[in-house]
This record gives sequence, C-alpha cells and structure tokens, in this order.
Amino acid sequence: MKRIFILAAIGILFLLPATAQFNFLFIAEVYGRSVDGLGNFQIQNLSGQSRKGQIHVSVRENISKVQVLTLTSPVITIEPGNATFPASAYANSVFRFSSNPLAAIVSQTRNFPPGEYTFCFSFLPSDKGDDYENCFDANIQPLVPINLINPADQDKICQKRPPLSWQPPVPYPAGMRFRLELTEKKQGQNVENLLMNAPLVLMDNIPSTTINYPSFAPDLKEGHTYCWQVIAYQNGVILSRSEIWEFTVQCTEPNAPDPQDSYRELKSLENGNYYITSRLLKFSFQNNYNIKRLDYSIQDIEKPEEKIKHIPDVPLKPGLNKIDIDLSDLDLVSGKHYLLKVYPFNQPEVQVRFIYRENPQ
Repeated sequence: MKRIFILAAIGILFLLPATAQFNFLFIAEVYGRSVDGLGNFQIQNLSGQSRKGQIHVSVRENISKVQVLTLTSPVITIEPGNATFPASAYANSVFRFSSNPLAAIVSQTRNFPPGEYTFCFSFLPSDKGDDYENCFDANIQPLVPINLINPADQDKICQKRPPLSWQPPVPYPAGMRFRLELTEKKQGQNVENLLMNAPLVLMDNIPSTTINYPSFAPDLKEGHTYCWQVIAYQNGVILSRSEIWEFTVQCTEPNAPDPQDSYRELKSLENGNYYITSRLLKFSFQNNYNIKRLDYSIQDIEKPEEKIKHIPDVPLKPGLNKIDIDLSDLDLVSGKHYLLKVYPFNQPEVQVRFIYRENPQ
C-alpha cells in the first residue's frame, strides 16, 4: 500500500505543470472596437502561485491579412485566481503600429475600421517558463452603417438630374470621404452584379453627404430604372458600404391596365396614384361591419363641388368584396380625371383618382 501511495504522489507531481496555465477572458465584439478597449480583459491564473511576466496583445485583420498593432505591458505580478488587467499597466504599455494604411487609421482615430479581426493575448513569464496564449475572433462593423436617403428605394421620381443624399456611418472621422456609383439597371440583371457595369456616374473623394447630379453625366431617361450605392472610406480603407437602392424616372402617366386587370385593394390606390379605366372601375373592399351597400361618390376633379349623378348601387356582403362599378352609363368624358370617394363605416374616407378613357390604346 505504501508503494502505491508513493507512485500516486509522483503522478500528481507530474500532472501539476500540465494544469498550471493562464487564461484570458476578452469580449471581442464589445471591446475590440477601439484601441482603448484592448485593456478591458481578465486574466485567470490557475497555477496556484504568483507569477511575474508581461502581457502581449496582437491584433490582425484577416481579410486584408495585415498586422495592425502589438501591445506589450511592463512586468506585472499576476496573483492566483481571476484578476482584471490593471489600468496602470495598460497606460504604461508600449504600442507598436504596423506600417500599412489600416494601422495608420487605427493610430489616428484609436478605432478599428470594419473588418474581421483576431485578437491574441499572451502571458510571457519572467522566469522563462511556458508562454500562454488565447485568441479571439470578431467581425467589427460600424455602430451605425451608412444609409442612403434620397432617392428612396423603389421610388418613382420625375427628375432627370436628381440630387442624391445619404447618412454617414457612425463613428464619422474627420478624414472620411465618400465614393458614389450610379448605373442603369438592365432587365433581368441581378442587383448585386449591377455595379460591375460601366457606371453612368462615378464620383470619388466626396467630402459631404449631399451632391447635385453632376454636370458631366447624361440626363437620366424616362421609364428607365437606376441603381446607386455609396461607399465610405479613409486613407483607401473602406469603412462602410450602403445597400444598393434603385429608383425609376417616371414623369408621364402609366399606361392603361390590361382589360383583365385584377381587383386591387382599395387602400393600395391611395396617395394620388392613378387608375386608368375604360368601363369598369375594379377594386376589392373589406366589409368588417356587415354594411349592406357601399357608400361612395364620384366627382369631376375640375368641379369638386359637383358629384356625378345616377351612380350604380353597389351591394356588399360581409368580408371581402370584389367590386365592379360600371361607368359606361355615366356622363363621363374620355380623358378627364375623376375622383372616387369611398366612405367606410367608422374609418377615414378613401380617395382614388382615375382617368376615364372610352377607347384605351
């Protein structure tokens, strides 16, 4: 029994060095945004004894594959258990920034531009024992990304040389510049591949967040759809990309709908949209209050005080109704604009502007 005990004790002695280690606890997504955040980590000393040494921190950006900086602390004593890295040790650390554009931005702004980073923390013992290292990966993005403002996405505008504006990302360093690209969207083309086309407008080194359509670029064309994007950068390093938005130049009235035009929701025809019809005014209406007939009127836009007489009675059933209002027996003038007003029970009225055409092309 005594021999067995001695062997077990020897075994424990051999196991101790294997379990003696240092661990680092660092929340990269939170504190990896700035150089100052690199001092916000904890050290876990599992050796059971005080250890003297230096802390070494390195930061690498993985997409560009460049080293950004290293940090080396003075010699400090790490007590057993968990401890926060001392602020005094961080203040007296040596920072070495690499010689590349990304590192130059970090040195100037003390912030890490968007990218995929690896943060490695090492303990370098003074007694020349084993080094211990933990690495943490994080995808750093702007707190507020760049956002386009005008023209709005999917908008229809009647401007062939429109102003363009956007909201900058946050943080917004003084040296940030913008690149704007605008190109025509071809039918069936994937939006993500649009900016591979030769752009109609390509402007670089823009210091502001609003520009007028440039004088050197051709007018935008009626009925054509365009896509645009803005990129924020500093010292050649991209800080943020906007989404790709599209808009259409549309100044003339839309073409008449197909005779088999479907029943559109009444609410979808609000806000001054046109409905062109030759005989039937077709829409769907949700009857939530079991009303027996549709309360509505039709009037000439040019004579709003005069309502069209003898409009057809429209019975309703509970729930969804598909409605056809026959206009052929009314005294409507081809090519004129009219206003349909529907008065739902216990709800605001809905106004629909339509053009009556006897013989649509």
